[in-house]
Amino acid sequence: MSTGRSLKKKFSRRNRLSFDVDITSLLDILIILLVFLLKNYNTTGVLYTVPKEISLPFSESPTPSQNGIVVQVAKNSIWVDEKKIFDSKNEDEKILDKEILPLYDELVKKREQIQQIEQTTEDAKKFTGLVTLVVEKSLKYSDIKKVMETCANAGFMKFKLSVNSFN
Repeated sequence: MSTGRSLKKKFSRRNRLSFDVDITSLLDILIILLVFLLKNYNTTGVLYTVPKEISLPFSESPTPSQNGIVVQVAKNSIWVDEKKIFDSKNEDEKILDKEILPLYDELVKKREQIQQIEQTTEDAKKFTGLVTLVVEKSLKYSDIKKVMETCANAGFMKFKLSVNSFN
C-alpha cells in the first residue's frame, strides 16, 4: 500500500508546473504592424475608382487631393463621377473644334445641382469650380487641352490632376 501512495504523490495534479507566456515577440510584431499601417494610411478622404482603360502617370508630389467633380479620360471614353458619358467609337459627331458636348452638358448639370443645393441648404459647401482630372498618361496634350477647355467653359476653372505616387 505504501507504493500506491507514493505513485499518487508522484503523479498528482498539485505538482504541476506553472506556465508563463512570453509576449515580447508578440509585442514586436504588433509594433511593426502598427508602423506599417500608419505609413500606408491615406488621410486625404478623396476616393474614386479608376477605369481599367486608364493608366495614370507617376508623381513624387506629396500634396493631397481635394474634393471636386472627378472627370476621367481614356483614349476612347470619358466618365464624370464614375458615370460614362462619352464613347468616341459611337459619338464622333458630338465633338466640336474645341469642346466635347457630352462632357460640357454633364458638367453644366453638375454645376447647376451644386448651386441649387448651395441655395437651398445653409451648411452646403460653396461652388469652387474644382475638377479632378484622371487622365490616361498616353493621351496627347491637345486632347487634354480640349477636355480642360470644355471644363472651363462649363464653369469648372480649377484643375487637379490625379497621378500615382512613387511611395
